[in-house]
Amino acid sequence: MSDQKSKPNSSAARIATGIVLSVAILLGSGLLASYFLKTQPEAERREAPGKVTIVNTLEVQPQDFVIQLPSQGRVQARAVTGISPEVAGRVITIEPSFQEGGFFSPGQKLLTLDNSDYLSTVAKAQAQIDQLKAKLELEKIDSASLTNAVSVADANLDSALAALEREKIEAASFQNAFKVAGANLEQAKAALKLQQLDRSSYSNAVTVAEANLKQADAALQLSLAEQSAAIANLQRLNKLAGASPLAKKEPQVAEARAAAEAQRAALAKARRDLAEKPAQLEAELQAKIVVAQEQLSEAEQNLKLPKQRAADLQAKIKVAQAELIAAKADLEKPTQLKADLEAQIRIAEAEAAQARRNANRTTVHAPDYHGRITEKRVDIGQVVNIGSVLATAIATDFAEVRLPLSNQRLAYLNIPEPLVSTNDTEALQNQATATRPAVTLTAEIGEQRFQWKGTIDRAEGRYDAASQQLFLIAQVAEPYRTQPALRAGLFVRADITGNTLSNVFVLPRHVVRRGNEVALLVQEGDRKILKRQPISVLWRDQKVIVTADLQAGDKVITTPVDYATNGQQLREPGDPLPGPPPTGKGKGKGKNKGNGKAPKKTQANTG
Repeated sequence: MSDQKSKPNSSAARIATGIVLSVAILLGSGLLASYFLKTQPEAERREAPGKVTIVNTLEVQPQDFVIQLPSQGRVQARAVTGISPEVAGRVITIEPSFQEGGFFSPGQKLLTLDNSDYLSTVAKAQAQIDQLKAKLELEKIDSASLTNAVSVADANLDSALAALEREKIEAASFQNAFKVAGANLEQAKAALKLQQLDRSSYSNAVTVAEANLKQADAALQLSLAEQSAAIANLQRLNKLAGASPLAKKEPQVAEARAAAEAQRAALAKARRDLAEKPAQLEAELQAKIVVAQEQLSEAEQNLKLPKQRAADLQAKIKVAQAELIAAKADLEKPTQLKADLEAQIRIAEAEAAQARRNANRTTVHAPDYHGRITEKRVDIGQVVNIGSVLATAIATDFAEVRLPLSNQRLAYLNIPEPLVSTNDTEALQNQATATRPAVTLTAEIGEQRFQWKGTIDRAEGRYDAASQQLFLIAQVAEPYRTQPALRAGLFVRADITGNTLSNVFVLPRHVVRRGNEVALLVQEGDRKILKRQPISVLWRDQKVIVTADLQAGDKVITTPVDYATNGQQLREPGDPLPGPPPTGKGKGKGKNKGNGKAPKKTQANTG
């Protein structure tokens, strides 16, 4: 049973195996044939005798060529702004332009929020300000009276201090009088002693009298000097007019003068009484001592008076100082209260100013550029918060496109660069007037192709890390005033006008073969032959730009001549047909012999 079942399976397997082997053999045969066909040497095409290849040529001349740099990118807005309120509130009005697709002008009003709460805050703050200012005016009045009290206390203190100074001056004069009286007493006592020593001789009395006179004259001069010093001191203090005789040293001077006169009288008497009563002179000296003692006692009593008055003035000064401190302390209280009121006024004014600003901010304005609303997220009656995005706006004054360019292509473009410093006025003017590279943007909308003109405004600050390309920023002015509008998000191709190459040769791309090589048609005698010329390519796109290796008037062959060799004879359309082939073997068997008919055109344009 099992053997019967396995037989059909074995047959199917053999059939499948045969099919696979057949397919494999066929595939292998095809691959082998293809290999031999590809690897076998191509038969060299040879021109038949008497035939010359017809070629088309392009006579080249040096010219100026403006390089066009291709690129591509996506249109984007110059600026994208999320419109947000600066304050919270309920939307009460919306302008017609505040809708998706609506256009707006710079700073245009878009919508309004309810400002009643902010105006109420302004009114409350203003009422508080008025109340605080009234309190401040009352405090200023109280402060003026307290300031006057401080001034009175300060004046009283100054008066007491001045009186104390005057007492110090008078005490100094009394002290000086006391010293003078003491000196007079000592002088009288000395005179008495001198008289007692010389009483034995009347002649000595005369001598003593003369000495005493001299001493009295000296004392008089001393008193006069002291008087001059006292008067000078009183004049310096401006107190000479009201000064007492004692202060002006008049008694002392009079006494000294009297003493001098007495000494003169004594001298005269001693001379008269050389032999009379010397004891009388001693009595007079004793009386003089008594007078001097009385003067000294009076001067000592005068010293006590200024001390008592000075003590009284010291007490008065302490009272004046205490009154001044108390007045200043009272003055500081309203000053602090005034400062507190002024601080509260400033706080209230700041709150009112902030509320006014908030009230003004309930009007939401458009950004500071011409633009268009692309997304609207709020409507009338909705409550919005600070910073919430109400709409999205884009600038419509310019559209921008990021266009990548490689390093090789950047060499043929003058890229506008911003100034590092804006302090150079001349450089700023030159930048403003500089010509920016033109750019043409192309896009297909529907089945039509449209173009927009713009300029290269700037380049980005760094190369793209992945592609190592630099992105240029192209700008198109008034993109929404064109027909059709150049809308953000559209993919466009760009042709950037680069530098102008002078004195270059411009060749079609297809004439450059075998790398960098062209075929030239060269006149050699009466024959035109092919010459292959290597060239150095400066630029290559749809055109090939060559700066050297060619000369003005060179004829570049535009007809494909891939199998032609150097020196091969060629001719151009319109050239006369070549002569008959040379005589020899096969004479008379050449084609095109004297039939005058144009040859049939082939892929190589031969005839």
